[in-house]
Amino acid sequence: MAKVLIIGAGVAGASAALALDSAGWDVVVVDKARRPGGRCATRRLAPDRHSPWFDYGAQYFTARDTAFRARVESDLAAGVLERWSPAVCMAEHAASGWQLKRSPDERERLVGPEGLNHWVRYVFEQADIDVRCGQPVRRLSRTSQGWRADLGEHGRFNADAIVLTVPPVQARRLLGEQAAVLPALAEADRMLLPCHSLVVAAPALPDCQAIFVKDGPLSWCADNSHKAGHTDTSARLWTLHAGPEFSAAHLEDTPESIATTLTREFAAITGTSTRHMRLVRTHRWRYARPGPAAEPLADRCQAARDERIVLAGDWLAGGRVEGAWLSGAAAAAQLSE
Repeated sequence: MAKVLIIGAGVAGASAALALDSAGWDVVVVDKARRPGGRCATRRLAPDRHSPWFDYGAQYFTARDTAFRARVESDLAAGVLERWSPAVCMAEHAASGWQLKRSPDERERLVGPEGLNHWVRYVFEQADIDVRCGQPVRRLSRTSQGWRADLGEHGRFNADAIVLTVPPVQARRLLGEQAAVLPALAEADRMLLPCHSLVVAAPALPDCQAIFVKDGPLSWCADNSHKAGHTDTSARLWTLHAGPEFSAAHLEDTPESIATTLTREFAAITGTSTRHMRLVRTHRWRYARPGPAAEPLADRCQAARDERIVLAGDWLAGGRVEGAWLSGAAAAAQLSE
């Protein structure tokens, strides 16, 4: 049985693992993080599984592709996904200050009843995929038999093929001179943009649980408590995402500085005093959104077939969770053809 090593246990890695496992490959997934999920990142306020949770990476996703739609319908039936219907608002900066207006739409937004991270973990667990977290790959080397991954203190791993779903900068670093076989890595530095993420405990807003922000440091605000169905409390867990320009310009700023700026901006947009807000978490996503060089590829992935290595990720397929899933599936197809 041919062995494949998938590096990265996010959505693209999960999709590739599922497809390759079904095709008869011996699949192993490694990730440097403590748990699977990638940018589908969820935490709780306390270790107790009944403690309130919040997504601080991807907030929801949509499903338009037929194959992905079938997977989503299955997971909706299994109860690991559900539909979220927030009151959506648009925030625009006018001469008189911020204006917050309802912006209703009929878009289906898919979320996890316990956070999106749990959905990704379910995909791996359902297929009984061998996922090894806390095992960062330090180097990839071509051998006469295939590929060897240097896992540091965890030893070495030999595989017939590799699927790389990590950010392109990290993929290029792992491959060194061998990165030349994958042209998409030539501009790796420009493929993904950063995002500062902040979670604050703040009051509920009347008729508003999600905000698209047109100007300023923020781009998105979401009431995670409403997403989780916890509407019986006036104190909510809000996720605030900074826009790409602000995040790039302030990439190395201290968490305290970022938190102060974004909290004040959220207060100004919503008319809420910062005295009624409490910081819960800050996180810097160094590689979050497709950047200026990330043109979607027709194949949704990039393969060097002779080398038996494939790149996958949302940045190769138009971005978003759906793009990541489709890219992982496309990578699996490249190896299985």
